[in-house]
Amino acid sequence: MKARNSVFPILLASLVSLIAIACNAKAEGPTQISVDQDFKVAIYSTSENGGVVDTISPCLLEETVHISELLYYPDDEGVTMPLSISDTAKYAEITESNLDKRIAIAINGQVVSTPVVKMRLYNGAGSVVLDDTQLAKLFPNVKIEDLRSTNQ
Repeated sequence: MKARNSVFPILLASLVSLIAIACNAKAEGPTQISVDQDFKVAIYSTSENGGVVDTISPCLLEETVHISELLYYPDDEGVTMPLSISDTAKYAEITESNLDKRIAIAINGQVVSTPVVKMRLYNGAGSVVLDDTQLAKLFPNVKIEDLRSTNQ
């Protein structure tokens, strides 16, 4: 009877280990791309008219943001550019007052993203996903084709 009681925990532990290994094998982390650039980032309120999103001036926040890395996830269409806004109090106020609304994020004067704000962000963290054209304009030395070919 003791042998039968000890087999079940061993089988269960083995099954859990196999599932964990299988899940971990499929979960790929991002490729990190080192960059070292400063950008002027601005956040605007927006208005929508017939599916077209327009920015409303003046901007809600503008500051220079240092970008040290980009992230490429193999299943994504673009490259993620993490942002860290230093004026965290103003950023939290903007995100809180725009819950469930669209804002515009501009980099060096060009709108690159118009996300819907889903939560108040206290720590200044954010990100934008750059398409191929935006990536080429902002980071001409980063070639997304090379990233895609190395992750296939």
